[in-house]
Amino acid sequence: MTVAQLIERLREMPGEAVVLLEGDGAFARVAGVALEKSVTEGLPDEVILSTDAEE
Repeated sequence: MTVAQLIERLREMPGEAVVLLEGDGAFARVAGVALEKSVTEGLPDEVILSTDAEE
């Protein structure tokens, strides 16, 4: 999924909804977003979603 695709999907959601990330059969709230620039030419940059470590 690209950032443009993610933004489009999020536009369809209620603004007050909480964003969760699923992993290992559990859910955690997304606590941060970071951009990781690609160090290899030809590969795309990446957006990293991080969760709250306390959940």
